[in-house]
Amino acid sequence: MKVRFLFSLAMALLICHVGSAQDTKVEATVDYSFVHVNPQNNNIIGTFNVNGGGGSIAYYFTKYVGIEGELQGYGSYTKYINLAAGSKYCPGESNCMYTAQGNLFTYNVGPVFKYRTEHFEPFAEVLFGGAHTNFYGNLYHGCGNSGCLQASKTPTNNAWDFIIGGGVDIPVSPKITIRPVEFDYLLTRFGNAFTGGNNNQSNFRYQAGIQFRF
Repeated sequence: MKVRFLFSLAMALLICHVGSAQDTKVEATVDYSFVHVNPQNNNIIGTFNVNGGGGSIAYYFTKYVGIEGELQGYGSYTKYINLAAGSKYCPGESNCMYTAQGNLFTYNVGPVFKYRTEHFEPFAEVLFGGAHTNFYGNLYHGCGNSGCLQASKTPTNNAWDFIIGGGVDIPVSPKITIRPVEFDYLLTRFGNAFTGGNNNQSNFRYQAGIQFRF
């Protein structure tokens, strides 16, 4: 909740500052987003992909340095997990099949750095914030209904996250820019019994979209 409050406060200050200044450089981006999710305990929960999208707004204090706020959402995904009998995740005499459906939402804010040329504008960003998913919660209930011993601990649905990466923007007019590629490292920290004591999930993110300038 503290992370969400800080994000909301930063976005409010950003919007207010943009509205009060007539000569600021504002960039609003609408994007498609793809995340390769790594639950970090791949012998239990394998990697999988989610697709979604969202947007961001950046205000530049100078020609090259700004602050950015971002919201992203990813659609529901169903994961099938088949575990061998006799393990701590499947204590019975027959294999256990678990099904978990989940989504992912991220909300972040942080500095963005852009180098501007006539035809290409490479940029880098470092964002901090939070993430929410119902995947581990749904897995907790599915596993618990099947007698899974690891379901004795309530999983985390809200987590801290960190994004570092960059891409390139291509201006097509003074007001419109195309973003063909952005690659990011997305770290989430969903701590629960299913991650095997490792609360870090190292995920990969690709984005592409269109940007409007004001």
